[in-house]
Amino acid sequence: MSLRAMSADSHMDLIYLPPDTFTSRMASSWRERAPHVVERDGRKVWVSGDAVLGPWGVYGPGVTGGRRGRILAEAGFASGTQTRPSNPAERRQDQERDGVEAEIIYGIIGISRGLFTHSGIADHETLAAVYRAYNDYVADFNRSEPGRFFGLGCLPNHDAGAAADEVRHCAELGLRGAVFVPWGAALPVWHPIWEPLWAAAEDTGLVVSFHVFEGGAATVGYAVQGIQSPASAGSWTVVAPLQMDEICASVILSGVCERHPKLTLVLGESGIGWLPYILERLDDTYEERLADDLKLKLPPSAYFKRQMYATFQKDFHGVRAMAEIAPDNVMWGSDYPHRDGTWPFSQKAIEEQFRGIAPAVQSKMLWENVRRVYKIVP
Repeated sequence: MSLRAMSADSHMDLIYLPPDTFTSRMASSWRERAPHVVERDGRKVWVSGDAVLGPWGVYGPGVTGGRRGRILAEAGFASGTQTRPSNPAERRQDQERDGVEAEIIYGIIGISRGLFTHSGIADHETLAAVYRAYNDYVADFNRSEPGRFFGLGCLPNHDAGAAADEVRHCAELGLRGAVFVPWGAALPVWHPIWEPLWAAAEDTGLVVSFHVFEGGAATVGYAVQGIQSPASAGSWTVVAPLQMDEICASVILSGVCERHPKLTLVLGESGIGWLPYILERLDDTYEERLADDLKLKLPPSAYFKRQMYATFQKDFHGVRAMAEIAPDNVMWGSDYPHRDGTWPFSQKAIEEQFRGIAPAVQSKMLWENVRRVYKIVP
């Protein structure tokens, strides 16, 4: 029997957006800097100024590789002509096929630091304007299927005031949350400069998410002397979720959660199997070495349980560990339409992961937690 499920981590992506997403929402003064689609060497690509941001209508290099890649290709995700994720009717069909009733949708991840070896938007003001246009777009997209699509906004990371302003704009648009990219930000998330951002999010009730992918990698993932190894790229895919451990520890130990008790933070696509160790180590390290300096009122793990959440798609052992430690703080997601996800076999993946898990815990991780976090009423 299918279990009721809502994805806490799905995606839109630049590559699948309508070509006029930005040009129709950004003032003419932006001219060539507004992302738009052009044809080069027989392929359609997104460009901003001189930068090629990525392909249009094709999900990345090597999409047809592997079992899941072949499934995506057969569904049209590699055709270069279809944009199912941004078509409300087709996206709904895909979710019905997958047994998923609703989605939290992350958007245009990678546009600030480059997508699939392409360039990112380096100019801060341009990127902020692009984010604002996307936020306007996704608010309209959400309204196309009320109760089903909950696209998140994007926040600039070059200036705390600009980030806070966009938080308020997202809240005015009716968005439930927004994504902040800590990698490449003006300063790390533990720095006091970001207080206006946390305060604005707490005041508006907007959920702030961090998501894997834009963090890059130190020894894996990138080409070396022009050579890209499948093993290196694969290694990055394996370890990428673990980059969230630094964000988790930083916001807790720097007192962000203590100063802003109503702030809600989400670790997107982080996986959850590593959380039991990190929470245990946070408490032990704090008690043994940091308590005199940091003077937090609660153990670090208590802040996580009070106001932080993590998403996963396939994490058999993590489900069992977190069912015991913090079942209210994890949320399943399909990662649609990415190759790392479970579409169109989400119900099968859910059944395999939750076999033997108490029904009440299943319901929390698959449905109740995400709706509580994003304040989605029946």
